[in-house]
Amino acid sequence: MRSFLIALLMLLWLILGWLYYKDFNKCCGDKTLTGAVPAIEKTGPILFNWGNSTPILGEGWPMMRDSIAALATGSNKLEITGWFCEDSAPAETDSTGLKRAAETRKLFPEVTDDKIIILSKAVLCDSMHQVQKFESVSFAARMNTENIKEIADKTLIYFPFNSIRELNSSEVENYLDDVSERVKKSGESISLTGHTDNIGNDKSNLILGQKRANIIKNYLVSKGVEVNKINATSKGESDPIAENGTEDGRAKNRRTELQIIK
Repeated sequence: MRSFLIALLMLLWLILGWLYYKDFNKCCGDKTLTGAVPAIEKTGPILFNWGNSTPILGEGWPMMRDSIAALATGSNKLEITGWFCEDSAPAETDSTGLKRAAETRKLFPEVTDDKIIILSKAVLCDSMHQVQKFESVSFAARMNTENIKEIADKTLIYFPFNSIRELNSSEVENYLDDVSERVKKSGESISLTGHTDNIGNDKSNLILGQKRANIIKNYLVSKGVEVNKINATSKGESDPIAENGTEDGRAKNRRTELQIIK
């Protein structure tokens, strides 16, 4: 009799256990074991889809747009840089970045073309970029005067024809003052590369480019930048950015390129 009661209790325990397991699966089991976790939809003022150059504008865009347009005032230009995911061709290439920048530029019809710089930039991406919207454009104000032009990560500092004098431009000096304060605080380094037009021979222009780079180097050192943080070299006339056949083109080639190295 006792053995019968024990067997009956065990049978009841097994039946109750099976019923509990069945009810648990109905309410929770399938969701926990097989349900997919939904991706969080990214939001922002301006986003893009994978492989697409059409901007997707969010609620915050109107206010952001007005602030960005204000960057192109005075001597400044508005730089628009379209990003693309590197190592993801053919879906994303340098052309994708340029198209994103060009499409974004259309959102600023009041800003004239001479106040706009269009660039492209490669960035690291992960698999989530292929399935949800993502940020893919940036904006910056770039100085653009007769003496100083900021382009992406470089600054072009211009010199008069055959000039090897010390700096005599307060605008350039003020700019270099800001650069010196930045690198003294950050510990960054500075690369200076002197360039010339093609008037004269290769050797003399190489020397002239070095003298111009050294003028800026000496000024930065006088403002407290460590000399070992500055690398000054020359390319002479070998790397023009404009045609040397006109005075305007030669003036653009007479420059020292300054780049801050992080």
